[in-house]
Amino acid sequence: MKKYIISLIASCFLLCSLSFGQAKRGEKPGNREKPDFSQAQGKPSVSKDVQEVYKALKDGDISRKDAAEKIKAIRESSANKRDFKRPSKPELSDEVKAGLDAIKEKKDALHAALKENLEALDKDATKEERMAAVEAFKEANKEKHQQIKAEYDAIREQIKASRPERPKRPKIELSEELKADMEAIKAKREELHEAQKALHEKLKSASDEDRKAMITEFKEANKEKHQQIKEQSKALKKQVREQIETEETRTSDL
Repeated sequence: MKKYIISLIASCFLLCSLSFGQAKRGEKPGNREKPDFSQAQGKPSVSKDVQEVYKALKDGDISRKDAAEKIKAIRESSANKRDFKRPSKPELSDEVKAGLDAIKEKKDALHAALKENLEALDKDATKEERMAAVEAFKEANKEKHQQIKAEYDAIREQIKASRPERPKRPKIELSEELKADMEAIKAKREELHEAQKALHEKLKSASDEDRKAMITEFKEANKEKHQQIKEQSKALKKQVREQIETEETRTSDL
Protein backbone atom coordinates (compact mmCIF):
# COMPACT_ATOMS: atom_id res chain seq x y z
CA MET A 1 0.00 0.00 0.00
CA LYS A 2 2.83 2.37 0.89
CA LYS A 3 4.57 1.71 -2.44
CA TYR A 4 1.34 2.43 -4.31
CA ILE A 5 0.91 5.83 -2.59
CA ILE A 6 4.53 6.80 -3.31
CA SER A 7 4.13 5.86 -7.01
CA LEU A 8 0.90 7.87 -7.26
CA ILE A 9 2.51 10.97 -5.71
CA ALA A 10 5.53 10.69 -8.05
CA SER A 11 3.25 10.41 -11.11
CA CYS A 12 1.26 13.51 -10.10
CA PHE A 13 4.46 15.49 -9.53
CA LEU A 14 5.79 14.48 -12.99
CA LEU A 15 2.56 15.49 -14.76
CA CYS A 16 2.52 18.91 -13.03
CA SER A 17 6.14 19.53 -14.02
CA LEU A 18 5.40 18.75 -17.68
CA SER A 19 2.35 21.04 -17.70
CA PHE A 20 4.21 24.03 -16.29
CA GLY A 21 7.24 23.33 -18.48
CA GLN A 22 5.20 23.73 -21.65
CA ALA A 23 4.12 27.26 -20.70
CA LYS A 24 6.48 30.14 -21.29
CA ARG A 25 8.54 31.34 -18.38
CA GLY A 26 6.55 33.91 -16.42
CA GLU A 27 3.33 33.08 -18.33
CA LYS A 28 0.29 31.51 -16.73
CA PRO A 29 -1.07 28.38 -18.47
CA GLY A 30 -4.24 29.03 -20.44
CA ASN A 31 -3.50 32.71 -21.15
CA ARG A 32 -1.33 32.22 -24.24
CA GLU A 33 -4.18 32.55 -26.69
CA LYS A 34 -5.18 36.05 -25.52
CA PRO A 35 -3.99 38.80 -27.87
CA ASP A 36 -1.53 41.27 -26.31
CA PHE A 37 -3.11 44.61 -27.16
CA SER A 38 -0.84 46.68 -24.93
CA GLN A 39 2.36 45.71 -26.73
CA ALA A 40 1.15 46.70 -30.19
CA GLN A 41 -0.38 50.00 -29.12
CA GLY A 42 1.62 53.03 -30.17
CA LYS A 43 3.93 51.29 -32.64
CA PRO A 44 4.53 53.15 -35.92
CA SER A 45 3.45 50.07 -37.92
CA VAL A 46 -0.04 50.13 -36.37
CA SER A 47 -2.62 51.88 -38.55
CA LYS A 48 -4.86 54.65 -37.26
CA ASP A 49 -7.94 52.42 -37.45
CA VAL A 50 -6.26 49.80 -35.27
CA GLN A 51 -5.11 52.47 -32.81
CA GLU A 52 -8.70 53.65 -32.48
CA VAL A 53 -9.75 50.09 -31.60
CA TYR A 54 -7.02 49.95 -28.96
CA LYS A 55 -8.22 53.24 -27.51
CA ALA A 56 -11.83 52.03 -27.39
CA LEU A 57 -10.65 48.86 -25.64
CA LYS A 58 -8.62 50.87 -23.13
CA ASP A 59 -11.59 53.14 -22.40
CA GLY A 60 -13.81 50.11 -21.86
CA ASP A 61 -16.14 50.83 -24.80
CA ILE A 62 -15.65 47.38 -26.32
CA SER A 63 -14.63 43.94 -25.07
CA ARG A 64 -11.35 42.18 -25.88
CA LYS A 65 -13.21 39.73 -28.12
CA ASP A 66 -14.85 42.52 -30.15
CA ALA A 67 -11.50 44.32 -30.39
CA ALA A 68 -9.77 41.19 -31.72
CA GLU A 69 -12.49 40.69 -34.35
CA LYS A 70 -12.34 44.33 -35.48
CA ILE A 71 -8.54 44.28 -35.75
CA LYS A 72 -8.69 41.06 -37.76
CA ALA A 73 -11.24 42.61 -40.16
CA ILE A 74 -9.13 45.78 -40.56
CA ARG A 75 -5.98 43.82 -41.36
CA GLU A 76 -7.77 41.56 -43.84
CA SER A 77 -9.23 44.62 -45.57
CA SER A 78 -5.82 46.28 -45.76
CA ALA A 79 -4.26 43.11 -47.18
CA ASN A 80 -6.89 42.96 -49.93
CA LYS A 81 -6.36 46.61 -50.85
CA ARG A 82 -2.60 46.14 -51.09
CA ASP A 83 -2.86 43.03 -53.20
CA PHE A 84 -1.96 44.57 -56.51
CA LYS A 85 0.64 43.77 -59.13
CA ARG A 86 3.09 46.27 -60.53
CA PRO A 87 3.67 46.20 -64.28
CA SER A 88 6.37 43.64 -64.99
CA LYS A 89 9.56 44.84 -66.62
CA PRO A 90 9.75 43.97 -70.32
CA GLU A 91 12.07 41.16 -71.27
CA LEU A 92 15.12 42.42 -73.15
CA SER A 93 15.25 41.30 -76.76
CA ASP A 94 18.18 39.29 -78.11
CA GLU A 95 19.23 42.31 -80.16
CA VAL A 96 19.42 44.53 -77.07
CA LYS A 97 21.30 41.88 -75.09
CA ALA A 98 23.81 41.47 -77.91
CA GLY A 99 24.28 45.24 -78.09
CA LEU A 100 24.93 45.47 -74.34
CA ASP A 101 27.43 42.62 -74.52
CA ALA A 102 29.26 44.35 -77.39
CA ILE A 103 29.43 47.61 -75.43
CA LYS A 104 30.82 45.77 -72.41
CA GLU A 105 33.53 44.15 -74.53
CA LYS A 106 34.59 47.56 -75.91
CA LYS A 107 34.69 49.12 -72.45
CA ASP A 108 36.70 46.20 -71.06
CA ALA A 109 39.17 46.50 -73.95
CA LEU A 110 39.70 50.23 -73.26
CA HIS A 111 40.13 49.56 -69.56
CA ALA A 112 42.72 46.84 -70.24
CA ALA A 113 44.63 49.15 -72.62
CA LEU A 114 44.70 51.95 -70.03
CA LYS A 115 45.93 49.53 -67.40
CA GLU A 116 48.79 48.44 -69.69
CA ASN A 117 49.79 52.07 -70.31
CA LEU A 118 49.95 52.77 -66.58
CA GLU A 119 51.94 49.61 -65.90
CA ALA A 120 54.44 50.66 -68.57
CA LEU A 121 55.34 53.77 -66.58
CA ASP A 122 58.32 53.79 -64.26
CA LYS A 123 57.74 52.51 -60.75
CA ASP A 124 58.86 55.91 -59.45
CA ALA A 125 56.35 57.81 -61.61
CA THR A 126 54.63 60.62 -59.71
CA LYS A 127 50.91 61.08 -59.33
CA GLU A 128 51.00 63.97 -61.80
CA GLU A 129 52.71 61.79 -64.41
CA ARG A 130 50.10 59.07 -63.99
CA MET A 131 47.28 61.60 -64.32
CA ALA A 132 48.91 62.99 -67.45
CA ALA A 133 49.09 59.47 -68.92
CA VAL A 134 45.38 58.94 -68.17
CA GLU A 135 44.43 62.24 -69.85
CA ALA A 136 46.58 61.40 -72.90
CA PHE A 137 44.88 58.00 -73.17
CA LYS A 138 41.43 59.62 -72.99
CA GLU A 139 42.33 62.09 -75.70
CA ALA A 140 43.74 59.35 -77.97
CA ASN A 141 40.59 57.24 -77.54
CA LYS A 142 38.06 60.07 -77.51
CA GLU A 143 36.22 58.84 -80.59
CA LYS A 144 35.90 55.32 -79.16
CA HIS A 145 34.40 56.71 -75.94
CA GLN A 146 31.91 58.80 -77.92
CA GLN A 147 30.96 55.80 -80.04
CA ILE A 148 30.33 53.66 -76.93
CA LYS A 149 28.19 56.43 -75.43
CA ALA A 150 26.15 56.80 -78.62
CA GLU A 151 25.54 53.05 -78.82
CA TYR A 152 24.50 52.92 -75.17
CA ASP A 153 22.10 55.87 -75.59
CA ALA A 154 20.49 54.15 -78.58
CA ILE A 155 19.96 50.93 -76.62
CA ARG A 156 18.55 52.87 -73.68
CA GLU A 157 15.99 54.50 -75.98
CA GLN A 158 14.98 51.06 -77.28
CA ILE A 159 14.43 49.81 -73.73
CA LYS A 160 12.46 52.95 -72.84
CA ALA A 161 10.22 52.56 -75.89
CA SER A 162 9.42 48.93 -75.02
CA ARG A 163 8.20 49.76 -71.51
CA PRO A 164 4.44 49.44 -70.94
CA GLU A 165 2.61 52.74 -70.74
CA ARG A 166 1.63 53.74 -67.23
CA PRO A 167 -2.10 54.22 -66.64
CA LYS A 168 -3.03 57.87 -66.16
CA ARG A 169 -4.85 58.85 -63.00
CA PRO A 170 -8.21 60.44 -63.62
CA LYS A 171 -8.33 64.15 -62.80
CA ILE A 172 -11.05 64.63 -60.19
CA GLU A 173 -12.26 68.01 -58.97
CA LEU A 174 -13.33 68.50 -55.37
CA SER A 175 -16.84 69.65 -54.65
CA GLU A 176 -17.43 73.30 -53.82
CA GLU A 177 -18.43 72.34 -50.29
CA LEU A 178 -15.13 70.55 -49.67
CA LYS A 179 -13.19 73.47 -51.14
CA ALA A 180 -15.00 75.88 -48.81
CA ASP A 181 -14.27 73.67 -45.80
CA MET A 182 -10.59 73.50 -46.76
CA GLU A 183 -10.38 77.29 -47.04
CA ALA A 184 -12.06 77.68 -43.63
CA ILE A 185 -9.57 75.34 -41.97
CA LYS A 186 -6.70 77.09 -43.74
CA ALA A 187 -7.89 80.47 -42.43
CA LYS A 188 -8.07 79.12 -38.86
CA ARG A 189 -4.56 77.71 -39.12
CA GLU A 190 -3.21 81.01 -40.42
CA GLU A 191 -4.94 82.87 -37.60
CA LEU A 192 -3.37 80.54 -35.03
CA HIS A 193 0.01 80.86 -36.76
CA GLU A 194 -0.14 84.65 -36.57
CA ALA A 195 -0.96 84.42 -32.86
CA GLN A 196 2.09 82.18 -32.37
CA LYS A 197 4.31 84.67 -34.20
CA ALA A 198 3.04 87.48 -31.99
CA LEU A 199 3.77 85.37 -28.91
CA HIS A 200 7.33 84.70 -30.08
CA GLU A 201 7.95 88.41 -30.44
CA LYS A 202 6.74 89.01 -26.88
CA LEU A 203 8.89 86.17 -25.54
CA LYS A 204 12.10 87.77 -26.83
CA SER A 205 12.02 90.55 -24.22
CA ALA A 206 10.41 88.55 -21.38
CA SER A 207 12.13 86.93 -18.43
CA ASP A 208 12.29 83.17 -17.99
CA GLU A 209 9.51 83.22 -15.42
CA ASP A 210 7.30 85.41 -17.58
CA ARG A 211 7.97 83.20 -20.61
CA LYS A 212 6.69 80.09 -18.86
CA ALA A 213 3.57 81.93 -17.73
CA MET A 214 2.93 83.40 -21.19
CA ILE A 215 3.38 80.05 -22.93
CA THR A 216 1.05 78.30 -20.48
CA GLU A 217 -1.55 81.04 -20.87
CA PHE A 218 -1.32 80.84 -24.69
CA LYS A 219 -1.76 77.07 -24.69
CA GLU A 220 -4.79 77.24 -22.42
CA ALA A 221 -6.36 80.08 -24.43
CA ASN A 222 -5.95 78.25 -27.76
CA LYS A 223 -6.43 74.66 -26.61
CA GLU A 224 -10.00 74.35 -27.86
CA LYS A 225 -9.20 76.11 -31.13
CA HIS A 226 -6.26 73.78 -31.80
CA GLN A 227 -8.37 70.70 -31.03
CA GLN A 228 -11.16 71.96 -33.25
CA ILE A 229 -8.77 72.45 -36.18
CA LYS A 230 -7.36 68.96 -35.63
CA GLU A 231 -10.77 67.28 -35.59
CA GLN A 232 -12.07 69.23 -38.60
CA SER A 233 -8.93 68.42 -40.58
CA LYS A 234 -9.31 64.72 -39.83
CA ALA A 235 -12.97 64.69 -40.85
CA LEU A 236 -12.24 66.67 -44.02
CA LYS A 237 -9.41 64.34 -44.97
CA LYS A 238 -11.77 61.39 -44.70
CA GLN A 239 -14.39 63.12 -46.88
CA VAL A 240 -11.80 63.94 -49.54
CA ARG A 241 -10.64 60.32 -49.66
CA GLU A 242 -14.19 59.07 -50.02
CA GLN A 243 -14.80 61.42 -52.94
CA ILE A 244 -11.63 61.15 -55.00
CA GLU A 245 -10.32 57.64 -54.29
CA THR A 246 -11.28 54.57 -56.28
CA GLU A 247 -9.86 51.06 -56.34
CA GLU A 248 -7.45 52.15 -59.10
CA THR A 249 -6.36 55.44 -57.48
CA ARG A 250 -6.33 54.46 -53.80
CA THR A 251 -3.10 55.38 -52.04
CA SER A 252 -4.16 56.16 -48.46
CA ASP A 253 -3.89 52.53 -47.37
CA LEU A 254 -0.42 51.93 -48.83
